[in-house]
Amino acid sequence: MSEKFCQIVIVGHQPDKLIMSIDKERSDKIIFITEQTELPGTKQATKVLKVLVQYYTQRKVEVESIKFSFHIQTKPIAELTYLIYQQKLQGFNNITVNLSGGLRYMIIWLYLACSITNVRVIHGDFIYEEDKEVGIIKNDDLITIPFGTLTKKQIEFIKLFFPEFKIYSDLFSPNFTYDENPYLSNAKSFDSVEELRKALVEKRGSKITRGSINGFLQKLNLIYALEITPSKENKKKIAMNYLGVAYFLHNIYNKFLINNK
Repeated sequence: MSEKFCQIVIVGHQPDKLIMSIDKERSDKIIFITEQTELPGTKQATKVLKVLVQYYTQRKVEVESIKFSFHIQTKPIAELTYLIYQQKLQGFNNITVNLSGGLRYMIIWLYLACSITNVRVIHGDFIYEEDKEVGIIKNDDLITIPFGTLTKKQIEFIKLFFPEFKIYSDLFSPNFTYDENPYLSNAKSFDSVEELRKALVEKRGSKITRGSINGFLQKLNLIYALEITPSKENKKKIAMNYLGVAYFLHNIYNKFLINNK
């Protein structure tokens, strides 16, 4: 199978700097990321986006632009994880995330998504004259943090938070953005451990103790995959957070690959 290269690029305020870094890589497709909600610097990034789209469209490179929710902490981790696996299922088997144009808080979320998905992540090693980039030596490959995979039982447990789906690839349909995806946008929450226990009993068709449920919760809470908050009558409201969604997408994609070998 021939390689297809997709470069995912966060848009900053300096188009020339980004072009130097982008052009150091082979790209059959470039996806530019900007902010969904206006933040300081968004207007300038939007102007730069127009320059970049026009430049690469004229060069006959496939170009796409997408907006991420950088105003919501950790959500870009799930958004980028989703985007990466969408591209993989469309045949882009060589994906690179370019952080050369990102602000610090944006880079953090995208870096974590690259660590979860084990995707190559780069940042330009630029040549400076005073404070201005005038050239580039190369793109540096950033070392990512190794994240563990979930067990089969943990995946079964996490599935309780999402609507039922029969075809794994539906979860990464190219027809939907992250917010439009009916499986991700309709994620469930539970108002108590007992409610969660009953849902798993119904799914398995066998008895499960509250202790077993608490064991699942403790392990997933240790990897920051859940949002557990106190509610009325000493109960706990339990929901999946965006880091948990990223874990879920990563493990579902890998299971999809195994099932289709």
